[in-house]
Amino acid sequence: MSSRDTANVLWFDELHRKDVNLVGGKSSSLGEMTSSMEVPVPYGFVTTARAYQYFMSQTGLNDKVNELLEGIKDYENSDELHKTCEEIRNLIVGATMPSDLAEDIKKAYADLSEKMGQDDPFVAIRSSATAEDLPNASFAGQQESYLNIKGADDVVNRVQQCYSSLFTDRATYYRHKQHFPHEKVALSAAVQMMVFSKASGIMFSVNVANGDESKIVIDAIYGLGEYIVLGKVTPDHFVIDKQSMKIVEKNIIKKSIQLVRLPDGGTKEEPVPEELQDKQALTDSQVIELAGYVKEIERHYGCYMDMEYALDANTNRLWIVQARPETVWSQRKKKAKGEDVGDENVVDESDAKVVVR
Repeated sequence: MSSRDTANVLWFDELHRKDVNLVGGKSSSLGEMTSSMEVPVPYGFVTTARAYQYFMSQTGLNDKVNELLEGIKDYENSDELHKTCEEIRNLIVGATMPSDLAEDIKKAYADLSEKMGQDDPFVAIRSSATAEDLPNASFAGQQESYLNIKGADDVVNRVQQCYSSLFTDRATYYRHKQHFPHEKVALSAAVQMMVFSKASGIMFSVNVANGDESKIVIDAIYGLGEYIVLGKVTPDHFVIDKQSMKIVEKNIIKKSIQLVRLPDGGTKEEPVPEELQDKQALTDSQVIELAGYVKEIERHYGCYMDMEYALDANTNRLWIVQARPETVWSQRKKKAKGEDVGDENVVDESDAKVVVR
């Protein structure tokens, strides 16, 4: 067994997409882009699936969780399911993390601080599920993301909260329906330098409105991208032709609110300055720069991709903060070719909940 297999923490540049068993899809994708591609990704580290399994066994939680799950008489009874899942999540959050694991996470955060030349840097922490023997581990359900987190103790605490998110009602129900034992699922937490976004958004290497693969779609809002995910702000919409790399469609929307980070941690909603509300959140040249990254990422992965980006307020630099295979049109394409598309009821990893402090 290599040291990678027993590590509790691995850095982005030590990871590749084939490491999905070690760290899940989201974390391995951040690793792949950092170690094998020329796209700007904020640096960070991940806790491994092994770290999660170690936590669950050392705390005796596996047995307790099994006992509680076996006590569920009827999974179709949403009240009973909810009560048990809530109890499990509280047990996980309330447990004391093994000191060696907590120290590994704190040391990695201190190392990140040193590498970045910042004391106690602000980070975003995102969950990434992994499951043995399951090609599509995105079933794991609503996985939490925590933004603008600062300080080693809080990072450890949020990793533990990520662990508990494997036992949302929805994820637990799905695993039961699939006859999938909970010990075979694990969770990796990606701890990534926070981008102080003045604008951000999502982008696809296929036009998701109609499946046109000759186009790239980029949506943009002011502030943190969570307000697109949560549907609170209608974004500016750009369509770019992959061949000519020209913007062929542009729809600029009035954007009156934004989610912004607070200097000492956490986030808040505030109005977009009046003079900016009707202006596009990204310049045309920034849109074209992003489209170049989209093409590169799609070429590298060999499939339609769904990505998130952020524009840093301090440096005016664009960053890619997430990339994953797009599911809807990829599945339709496979179906049209008569290929197996797997379980259509799978909860996609992009169906994630964002928690802002």
